[in-house]
Amino acid sequence: VCLTCCSRDVMERIDGICHRNGVKFFSGDVFGYHGYMFADLGEHDFVEEKPKVSKAHPGVEDGPDTKKARLDSSETTMVKKRLAFCRLHEALELDWSRGAAQLKRAAPDYFLLQ
Repeated sequence: VCLTCCSRDVMERIDGICHRNGVKFFSGDVFGYHGYMFADLGEHDFVEEKPKVSKAHPGVEDGPDTKKARLDSSETTMVKKRLAFCRLHEALELDWSRGAAQLKRAAPDYFLLQ
C-alpha cells in the first residue's frame, strides 16, 4: 500500500491494518523543498553479498600477522539477513524527556511529519 497526501491519523490507521496483515506500507509527501518517506516492510528477509575475509598469511599460525585479515574481492559469500520494521505509530513516538541525545538522532524532516 502506498499513501500520499493523507493525514497522520489515516496513515497510522492504514499502516496498522497493513502491519497486522503482513502487507508492505509506504507513505510520503512533499512540502515545498522538504519531504519525507516512511516504509513499514514488516519482517523483511534479504540476502547480502559480502567479500570473503581471509587470513593475511594462511601458513602462519602465530605472530602479529595472524590477526590481520584482508578482503578478497574475487570471492564473495552470501549472508541471509532479516530486518523487523516498526509501525508508523512507533516511529512517531519520540520520547522528548530523554534529552538532547535523542533529538540529535532525529532527522530535521521528522518534524514535517509531526
